[in-house]
Amino acid sequence: MSRLGTVVRFEFVRAVKKPAFWIGTLALPLVVVVVSLLVGIGQAAGTDSAVSSGSATKTPFHYVDHSGLVSETVAAKWGGSPSDDPAGDRAAVRSGHLDAFIEFPAKPSSTPVTVLGADRGLFANNGYGALASRVLEQSVAAQVDDAEAVHILRSPPDADVTTYADGHVAPGWLSVVPPLLYVAAFFGLVILLASRMVTVVVEEKENRISEMILTTVTAGTLIRGKVLAMLLVGLVQVGVFLVPGLLSLAVVLPLVAGRVGTLAVDPWRMVAGALLLVGGVLLASALFVAVGASVPTIKDASTLQSAALFAVIIPLYAAFFVTTTPSSPVAAFFTYFPTFTPVTAMVRNAVGSLSVVETVVCIVEVFVVATVLLWFAEYLFRHSVAQYGTKVSLRQIAGWRRSRAMPRSR
Repeated sequence: MSRLGTVVRFEFVRAVKKPAFWIGTLALPLVVVVVSLLVGIGQAAGTDSAVSSGSATKTPFHYVDHSGLVSETVAAKWGGSPSDDPAGDRAAVRSGHLDAFIEFPAKPSSTPVTVLGADRGLFANNGYGALASRVLEQSVAAQVDDAEAVHILRSPPDADVTTYADGHVAPGWLSVVPPLLYVAAFFGLVILLASRMVTVVVEEKENRISEMILTTVTAGTLIRGKVLAMLLVGLVQVGVFLVPGLLSLAVVLPLVAGRVGTLAVDPWRMVAGALLLVGGVLLASALFVAVGASVPTIKDASTLQSAALFAVIIPLYAAFFVTTTPSSPVAAFFTYFPTFTPVTAMVRNAVGSLSVVETVVCIVEVFVVATVLLWFAEYLFRHSVAQYGTKVSLRQIAGWRRSRAMPRSR
């Protein structure tokens, strides 16, 4: 145990003492904050102009009304006048002598309104469609005597929906946020650890000092120590991101709680998410260590490292389908395929589509697979530690197993 602690302490201190580690760790949050501030300032300054450019404004236009719904008074208020020569007006728009020509169909509810307009730019061109819609909307509203009906036509009422589960008010969307934080933490840890886990194993083989190290500690102790040390390093980096993130959530959640529901914390889902996170990180770490143990140099590890990373995070691309159709065969495949299980199970746990039995099975699976992968990584490292310049092949692994199974001669 003391030797394992020595390996963990040595690797952890060596990593965090490097200035490059803290520069890389602190640079990204700083860049995110600065970019967010710049985007926020720019958005605040440009929102009004973007909205106004895409909204209806008074514009000289001619129109043809096949529906009989357009009021000449309303159209005139927006700059419109009936067309005496539709073909000539279309030509005038194309030549730039007329701003717009609008043709209202006989049934606007099923047939789109045709609008021809002079180009005003990518965003400002949206104003032509808004102009046609506003003229038609106000023309129809002018024919309705009931003020309440006119208001409903212009602004459909909001619906205040309350749902119940087991006799209690069901939590809103904010109930998804706490367990979903585990997914974000997993993603951050995996991205941060992928390169480190591979490098920390390969460097021992590249420097050709592994034989000396293994005279004092076993291969298993060395690998486990490096994994634990890199996990601690990853937790330090995640903590740098997590603290400002939690502070931001503390400010934002009260502002949106009235719209999306109250923040609800389900103890079972939080415990399940924590176990899936720990097991998933161990599984991913063991996978990366196995990659490092199977190659002689960092350069050789790049392709396998990318494949291993992709194998872990690919469920993010299918998260929406899996959560909306949890009973489908595809969802079952993503839930129980070993490298897909951590992300898929955590996402389904967050939205409440993972049953208790499925949760237990997934938790057991990730820890078992992580243990097997870590044992396999130790096995690869122990047998390939003195193999310089060549990658480990499946034939070699089979040969190791056969040689071990053969009885020793007396």
